[in-house]
Amino acid sequence: MRKSVVISQVQTVVRTIALKIKSSIKGINRNKLNLKENTLIKFWVRLLKWGAAFGVIYVIINHVFDGLLLVLQLSRSDLLKAIGYGGYTFLRVLAGTLIGTLWTVPVGVSIGLNPKLARFAQPLIQIAASFPANMVFPFITLFYLNYHISIEIGAVPLMILGTQWYILFNVIAGALAIPNDLKEASTVLGLNCYERWKKLILPAIFPYLVTGWITASGGAWNASIVSEIVSWQNHDLIATGLGAYIASATYEGNWPKIIWGITVMALIVVFTNRLIWRKLYKLANEKFNIA
Repeated sequence: MRKSVVISQVQTVVRTIALKIKSSIKGINRNKLNLKENTLIKFWVRLLKWGAAFGVIYVIINHVFDGLLLVLQLSRSDLLKAIGYGGYTFLRVLAGTLIGTLWTVPVGVSIGLNPKLARFAQPLIQIAASFPANMVFPFITLFYLNYHISIEIGAVPLMILGTQWYILFNVIAGALAIPNDLKEASTVLGLNCYERWKKLILPAIFPYLVTGWITASGGAWNASIVSEIVSWQNHDLIATGLGAYIASATYEGNWPKIIWGITVMALIVVFTNRLIWRKLYKLANEKFNIA
């Protein structure tokens, strides 16, 4: 009896172990199947991603090649003319950015240093900035016609209308970011207005000002297309510049000139960012960062 009981218990234990081993093997097989399925799914997802990427690259290269063939239809004088026009527009962009800076810096600092005024003025400025600048172009064009103002100069204020707000908002943000400790220290040290601007305000807002310049200049390049050629009734005012070149080519449906004009504009913007704005931004972060 005792032997039979022991044998039955041993059989039960062996059977239990065997069932556990069997279930473990099934679980391993299931995990292997799931792993294979997951690997297969990941493979197809990657394949689709790479296929989509190659498809997009192919379309881009194809269009770039077609655009290059169209540009090659232009004469050498047409190619050089667009580059020269880019120089005129570049000067207008710089002039507009500097003129916009002359009023936005004092106004922005005055608003930023006064939190109560900032809470009241910022919503009003946002409303003014959201107003489409080209809505007032006809009235300004009429003013130019009546007072015989050349569009060569008059295009600059038209550019400023839509881009000055970038500088103003960044200057306000820079003035708001000046720590109260530094403001109090300048008061305790008895700094006069000139010294306060030189040693505290301008260094503090300079990184924000550079950001405003970058965004404003980019906006000015876009605005040049509608600012360098304006109309009122039967009168057309056309400035010498790349924006007017692109606008005229668009009106004529001249694809080679459109593509070349946009290419020249993009290259000038890239080189300006590399040679001017990036260096100023690096200087601002290294020398004038008060954070």
